[in-house]
Amino acid sequence: MDAFLSGLKSAIDTLGATVLLPIVIFIIAVVLGAKVGKAFRAAVTIGVAFIGINLVLGLMFTSIGEVAQAIVTNTGIKRDIVDVGWPSAAAIAFGSSVGLWVIPVGILVNIALLLLRWTRTLNVDVWNFWHFAFVGSLVVAATDNLAYGIIIAALVAALSLLFADWSARAVQQFYGVPGVSVPHLASAQILPIAIILNWIMDRIPGINKIN
Repeated sequence: MDAFLSGLKSAIDTLGATVLLPIVIFIIAVVLGAKVGKAFRAAVTIGVAFIGINLVLGLMFTSIGEVAQAIVTNTGIKRDIVDVGWPSAAAIAFGSSVGLWVIPVGILVNIALLLLRWTRTLNVDVWNFWHFAFVGSLVVAATDNLAYGIIIAALVAALSLLFADWSARAVQQFYGVPGVSVPHLASAQILPIAIILNWIMDRIPGINKIN
């Protein structure tokens, strides 16, 4: 079983999100009854869009990096801490003991909640399951117990689905895209805080007039 999971993780790491996400979209669309041609077009569209986003972000980060380096050179600021960014965090998470289990566990949790009608979100963003693995790996590091780490990873996966359902209507109205939700944990976790702050601002004269 460990060999299978290790092979699955290696395949995902090799393909990357740009290739894996369209494949997942295509498979899910066909399973749900979409015609092969339509599913293929949707998958290709997702893949091309993902490549475009990465190109724009890459150019932006390159420009910002040069500006930051110039600031360091001209001001003499010392950089004692390096922000390695999410790619390194994802690699660490998928490379952990929980990382071997997080994809099948995340998929099973999603299917179970769909069957129980506890969620309406189908999370196809398998690449970002590393968020669940990262939290689970922290638990393993603290407790030295793999089972605890997997359980926590499963709970975090379920929580991200519930947050996605909770914010789905607002997301659809804001972006004008029907039938979507955001189960991305980095975005979903801010939802309770945003709701509380919005409730407070709605009761402040003047500010509550701003749409």
